[in-house]
Amino acid sequence: MDLSRNERRLVELIFVGKKIARVDLAERSGMTGASVTRLIGRLIEIGLLIEVVERTGAQGQPRRLLSLRADRYLSAGITFSVSRMEVAIVDLAGRILTSRSADIETSTALSVAEAAQAAIATMLADLGTPKDRLLGVGCSVPGNFGTMSNILKAHSFFPAFDDGEADQAFKATFEAPYYIENDGTSAALGEYVFGGRIPQPDPMFFIHIGHGVGGGAVIDGRPYRGVNGNACLPGVLYPYDQPRPSGQDLFATLDDAGFVVHDFPDLEHLPDKANAALENWVERAGKQLGETVRVATAMFDPALIVLGGRLPELVTNKLMSVISSQPILGPSRGLQAAPVETSRLGPRAGAIGAACIPFFASLFSAAVADDGSPYLNGRKPKSRP
Repeated sequence: MDLSRNERRLVELIFVGKKIARVDLAERSGMTGASVTRLIGRLIEIGLLIEVVERTGAQGQPRRLLSLRADRYLSAGITFSVSRMEVAIVDLAGRILTSRSADIETSTALSVAEAAQAAIATMLADLGTPKDRLLGVGCSVPGNFGTMSNILKAHSFFPAFDDGEADQAFKATFEAPYYIENDGTSAALGEYVFGGRIPQPDPMFFIHIGHGVGGGAVIDGRPYRGVNGNACLPGVLYPYDQPRPSGQDLFATLDDAGFVVHDFPDLEHLPDKANAALENWVERAGKQLGETVRVATAMFDPALIVLGGRLPELVTNKLMSVISSQPILGPSRGLQAAPVETSRLGPRAGAIGAACIPFFASLFSAAVADDGSPYLNGRKPKSRP
């Protein structure tokens, strides 16, 4: 899809406002009424927008409200755990229409990509959706990127993705445009777009508890990635040779207590006898995360910090209670720590965040904004005239 920046701006405003009149679009965008009418005409023509009459019962000309046609375009989101891959099809309203999982414990990057593409094709067929309505495939990966993001350096739990070939395998296999981000950035973007907060918190920092301690930030409406895509990693605050507020550390803590946990879904089925070990970890990890809140406040001055990731909602809520109950010093004299909330997307955050990447790249103005940086979207170099 090739939308102009002004078309993207209107789509973005409608995305946030849900239902909005043309006159309000003109006011919020700063465009003339004639420009808005012209641009909206094309967006309606391609089926991205619909316009309905607002029936209020009042006399006079009824208002016509614009909204996104949620099912016009879809996106695929792919997330990974230690042993499984989850593939979901998501619409423009952030609804997961269908999802599938596949075992990847002994897979290569190419076989993972092929299995994901097969799942996407099957799900689209089951939905009766033509392939050309799929805007793209977003992959949310637990890892970092090498120089200029040419090499994915995956978490140690994911050796299949750490050979430098994952990016090439995905690009060669997927039939739709393909995007890759680390899981913290994906989660932050998904929360910003589909979290339902009005106005959208900006800047927003996301603390992502996965196998490690990751994070992501949205600043001025776009993900902040840094030069190589590795910005916003609060895990640096917690040395690897010491207890950390990470999923991997929780697994080890439970294992030491006699409760073997292989992956995050196992946390949903812990026996009652494991509660003491879990509560002890939550108390310690929650206090540790207070430091992330303080540092993120100091570095980003965010409107909101969101806590989420791969942990079950019950565990995330317990962590939130510990964070909220402790006094967190502000970053400097007279300053308070930023407010903290749990993710509104809960266990859907991974798939929705991954699927949000193609939506953002295809529809949002911030994805094409040029602020003079020598990097396109934070990572890829672009030529200068």
